[in-house]
Amino acid sequence: MKKIKWIFLIYKVPYEPSSKRVYVWRKLKKLEAVTLQDAIFVLPYSEKTFEQFQWLAAEIVEMDGEAAVWESYATTNSQEKALIQKFTENVNTQYEGIIQKLNKIIDVVDINKRENLLRNIINEYMDIKYYDYFKSDLSDRIDEIIMCEQKQLNEAKFNGESE
Repeated sequence: MKKIKWIFLIYKVPYEPSSKRVYVWRKLKKLEAVTLQDAIFVLPYSEKTFEQFQWLAAEIVEMDGEAAVWESYATTNSQEKALIQKFTENVNTQYEGIIQKLNKIIDVVDINKRENLLRNIINEYMDIKYYDYFKSDLSDRIDEIIMCEQKQLNEAKFNGESE
């Protein structure tokens, strides 16, 4: 198994105002960073994640906080597998929500409404997929469900069911 390079953000933000801590937390959540300790977050290394952590570290320093960005490798395969599992579990939870939404729109009779709902779900899915660092199997399942739903919508439109 090829070793994965990881990037860490270690930071400290002043306690007050709390809006600064919330801002950092939201940014980390959007990146799908995994918490190792209270203020230690990790992402798989890429130029993109490195740049994002560097920018966030600079913002934290501007908030009168402290921040450091480190690169490292896990020292054991079990540590690496545990990190990958955390990332996969996080994204799978979100993917399961997408699957539930896709299953609900199947019952929507109005084709235009169903098409709009599907478009919104696809947008949400693409946002999640962008941060699916380890290509979850659920992503393939969602792709199949979306393709099937799009095919059904196209057939319904062709058969004039949207009128």
